[in-house]
Amino acid sequence: AKRRIPRSVILRKALSEAMIPSRCATAFARTARRNHQVMGAIPNGSLPNLTGSINYRHGQYNSFFSHTKPKVDMDLYKKRRSESTVSTALSEDEVKITPPPLKVPTLEMAEAMPLDFSEMDNTQLIALAALNIVQARAEMLRRHIMSVDQIPYEESCKIFDEIEAFNRVGMMKHSVPYKVGIVCALTAGFCSFPLVFDLNTVEWFNEYYVTTDVPEPRDLETPLEVGSWAWNWMEPPLGQLSFFLLCMQFARSQLENLGIRPYTLKIKELRAERLIKKYPQYNPDFLKIYSMSVSFYD
Repeated sequence: AKRRIPRSVILRKALSEAMIPSRCATAFARTARRNHQVMGAIPNGSLPNLTGSINYRHGQYNSFFSHTKPKVDMDLYKKRRSESTVSTALSEDEVKITPPPLKVPTLEMAEAMPLDFSEMDNTQLIALAALNIVQARAEMLRRHIMSVDQIPYEESCKIFDEIEAFNRVGMMKHSVPYKVGIVCALTAGFCSFPLVFDLNTVEWFNEYYVTTDVPEPRDLETPLEVGSWAWNWMEPPLGQLSFFLLCMQFARSQLENLGIRPYTLKIKELRAERLIKKYPQYNPDFLKIYSMSVSFYD
């Protein structure tokens, strides 16, 4: 006897082959299983009309659903398949990639290169002056003198030399605190070695400034033993001076955070103001940026 296939199985297979989305097919199948009366009420001849004619022997079908398989031209498919799988292997000469040759400057480019700040254009000078280049700011001031006084470049250089000399007047006295600090720091640094490790210097310093008990000679045979004895009175002043300098450095950083000008910038501002008063015919910004960029020591 031929085995009878249930209608629910035929319906699920028809729906799956018709490419209905899985959620819709699952919901439809569950509804069909729950409602046997509906499934029994479907006529035998109407099921192929609903699901499409099915050929189980060859696995082909024709359905009225919109989700049908497109017809494929197998000859065209095989042709494109063969074209896409063509070997693209290249020889070693073809694989080897040579970089493009480097561009070298021409004679015109070399001759056009500026050799001094006086040969640069205004745009280049402004860019370099923004980077705090003293020579660029000086050249900007020379050109400004040319435009104001309507004189050639050579005459503006002479006036600039006068401005430069006047800008350095009084810098010797303003640089005295820096020079004193340098001398004191170097002297204290080098003198600390004999005051700690040299026996004769330590005994002299102890006799006039400390007056502490002198250890036995066998305890002062090496520089380290001398340093151990001298460190009893050298540690407090050295530690206190180190802490004082640390506090001063911290206070200076806080002054800079508040925008309060320390000594160096204050002196430079006074120098710039004096230069502006001396040459009021020129732009004060040009004079100020030049004066502020010049250091105390050249």
